[in-house]
Amino acid sequence: MHDAGTETLPIQALLRELGQRLERYRLSRNLRQEDVAAAAGLSRMTVGKLERGGGTLDTLARVLRALDLDGRILDVVPDARVSPMDPRSVGGEGRQRARPSNREPDAEPWSWGDE
Repeated sequence: MHDAGTETLPIQALLRELGQRLERYRLSRNLRQEDVAAAAGLSRMTVGKLERGGGTLDTLARVLRALDLDGRILDVVPDARVSPMDPRSVGGEGRQRARPSNREPDAEPWSWGDE
């Protein structure tokens, strides 16, 4: 599911939007950058950098935890280990690596009545 308007944005614009959302959330909780930085074990400048679209995953995780949003971190990527459509995922080991299909394309496409 995509948020309206974000599917065609360049990566840098997406990161800036994420930073702006973090800033708005922080302000809605009446927290200063210094407050979040202290709770996250970061500097105020690092929190500011994240709010401008910079930073690292570690910084993001720490700030989300300081804002009590860390329970949502793993919602970014769905759990691919369990799929109701794939019987191999029930009770078995998950895929360890990806590989290309061994199936070679047919020389001519198949159609009805051309035997």
